[in-house]
Amino acid sequence: MNRIQPESKRIRKFREELIGNIPRSPNNAETLAALKARSLGELLIVYINNAARFVPPRPRSVFIEPTVTHDPRWRSLGSDAKQLFEKARAGVDLMPHLSLKIHKEGFSLATTSFDPEVRDKWADKDFILNVMGYHHFHLSHDIERKGHAKRTNDVLFAQVTRNDFIAIGFFDHSVFESTSRSPNQMSAERDRLWRIFQARSSRAIPPGVAYMPWSISSSGHCTHHVFMASRYARTIASIDPTLEDASYLKAIFRAPPNDGAPEKYRLSWRLEFLDLGVYDEVSNVFCVAEKGPL
Repeated sequence: MNRIQPESKRIRKFREELIGNIPRSPNNAETLAALKARSLGELLIVYINNAARFVPPRPRSVFIEPTVTHDPRWRSLGSDAKQLFEKARAGVDLMPHLSLKIHKEGFSLATTSFDPEVRDKWADKDFILNVMGYHHFHLSHDIERKGHAKRTNDVLFAQVTRNDFIAIGFFDHSVFESTSRSPNQMSAERDRLWRIFQARSSRAIPPGVAYMPWSISSSGHCTHHVFMASRYARTIASIDPTLEDASYLKAIFRAPPNDGAPEKYRLSWRLEFLDLGVYDEVSNVFCVAEKGPL
């Protein structure tokens, strides 16, 4: 019979740090208890869902789709967009240009309610990011006192990876409206984004060939994030016991680019954005076990 092994002190601390980094709505004891009751894999799904909305600062190659430069708004927004592209190339932190919701919508009790009048699986998720994989950026470079770019009606959507920043198009805020004033009809901007997404997803695919551009789970989480959380949980379970093995640790900390193994270790699990690894407080070295997509 398989027995569930108790979590190590290191993993318990990691769980606490994950929970502390997830914005909760409402921020009360009930929401906190709901997170604490989750398995490590389930907790990682929640964390990754929120962390994927951020863009880690690192230099990226910038690619601009024709749907950006052919838009009439390029004349008025192009200058600000070019400044954003330069920031992306240089690895400048793009946090000020992201949605303010990333700091608020980490986990909502509304996603777990059994009351159909209350339940809302999208309350703590970015629909367009989860469904299409596109971040949106506010274009103003006027940084306000709280550290975010001045909010404007027009935003730029982009597909962001570890190495690339691919500008997709300009849209006004009606793109976030699921319907127009007519029932069962999308707003014009949202419909245009869907058409761009479908065209990009099917690019270079022969006619008649079935394909799946992106997928989400029934909970609204991106399926890729669910698989990632499962993989991260397995990695932690596999590596954690070896962190008591002195020979294993020496092999890790002597590997390039580290200079050498320290005499003592103070190890903890850490997620830096979506990169999972082991951090040693003594040597201030972070050993990456799993690289995230961003």
